[in-house]
Amino acid sequence: MLPGSHSASAGHAGHIDASLRHHALAQRLARREGLPGAHENVVLDCTQTERFGLRGPGTMDWLGEAGLSVPQAVNTALTLPCGTSVLRLGQQEVLLAAPPGGSGTRLRALRKAWRDSGLAAKGYDAYRDEGWAWFVISGPTAPVLMRRISMADLRPESLKPGDLSQTRALHLDAVVARFDRFSAIAYDIFFDIASAAFALDVLTETAAGTNAGFQLAALYATE
Repeated sequence: MLPGSHSASAGHAGHIDASLRHHALAQRLARREGLPGAHENVVLDCTQTERFGLRGPGTMDWLGEAGLSVPQAVNTALTLPCGTSVLRLGQQEVLLAAPPGGSGTRLRALRKAWRDSGLAAKGYDAYRDEGWAWFVISGPTAPVLMRRISMADLRPESLKPGDLSQTRALHLDAVVARFDRFSAIAYDIFFDIASAAFALDVLTETAAGTNAGFQLAALYATE
């Protein structure tokens, strides 16, 4: 869980406005059609892409029941053959995320399987789809931009593919995960969705300062 973020539980309902997911950055970014290439420097708003967070007792038991591979260590991540990312944020806390721009069909099926599971303890829905915004920074100059938005050591030689850091970025508490997407170095950043507009301001100004031609766009899920 992000330090200082809302603690989701069974009594979560009413604490997060689900419409934030759909309107956090409405009209501020052009919609991108298609995934970027390896040589493009991009900042992609992937907040519309499906994700599903679980936390609390029984989380790992349910993942095992569902036949999902899970990173063995906290603060590591892996990608399943279906393209779903699994980020282990705690001993009993994970985030499942569809591929950026993906339809989310697999995630919706997993969410239904979790709801239908008869396990006595299977974790709680952490409402990461509603509570967290999601950006992907990718391209040859991605590490340069990351150095400018975080004091943490996120260099490629320090934060390797499959590593994640629960740290500060964009002046916010954030989860930063290294996934080399689109045949390029790429970082996924998750943070409080209520701060999405502020984060975009920081990213826009900082990316422009790199003179690397970063393109900022919204990457919506495919139908």
